[in-house]
Amino acid sequence: MHMRPLIGLNMSLSHMEAPLKAKAFCHVKYIDAVALAGGIPIIIPPFADRSMLAEALENLDGFCLIGGPDYLPSHYGGHGQPATDLMPERRHQFDLWLADALLDRTTKPVLGICGGLQLINIARGGALVQDIRSEWTALETQATTLQHSDDERKGSLHEGSSYRHTVKLAPGSLAAKVIGAKKLDTNSYHHQAIAPDRLGSGLKVTGWAPDGVIEVIEGEAEARFLLGVQWHPERQTDETEHLALFKALVGASSGTGGR
Repeated sequence: MHMRPLIGLNMSLSHMEAPLKAKAFCHVKYIDAVALAGGIPIIIPPFADRSMLAEALENLDGFCLIGGPDYLPSHYGGHGQPATDLMPERRHQFDLWLADALLDRTTKPVLGICGGLQLINIARGGALVQDIRSEWTALETQATTLQHSDDERKGSLHEGSSYRHTVKLAPGSLAAKVIGAKKLDTNSYHHQAIAPDRLGSGLKVTGWAPDGVIEVIEGEAEARFLLGVQWHPERQTDETEHLALFKALVGASSGTGGR
């Protein structure tokens, strides 16, 4: 009997300041994207006991690291940020355990989305531009920085997924092969980005926005499926090139894992 690969998804947390209201959740778009691509989504909650992680991952065939609030800047030597921007410390700690386990102790395929791309980078010793609008210097070919964050577009015609910008892909890269093109139009929902001068160990940049913001990273080792994208393809699965990312994760996960 053919078994569809099991694809893990991490979770967000809310209301952690009120224990009786605290919740762990995963946006349904991620779940549906994995299922649409032929995988079985398995939600992994941010448990507090690190020793449980190896067993939790053992039977999974691949993993999709989801987006969310900002990771704590203290981890990568960043400056202070408003507490409202930051994820709960429990998720931050678990996600770093998870990324370390996936990247260093398994060869399972991994797709990182938005914050998931940033997690891969900081887990590998990299750092982030903590606010693109105030800290990024656009390339000379692009006079101004794009409005990457949806907060910048509130109340305008470009609010939400109607806003698109081009991402240019490196020829011959995993991303270009998966998407089947040299560039594509993406949505944008992030105010942080990978710091170009602090790329994590074992990673390479293979996609850029017109203002130079890093949009795609991959692992240097070609034998492994390790891909991170800064946009939200799970919100555009009606478009072939975005669904292709999930299909590639599911395809790479078929026949792998510990089962």
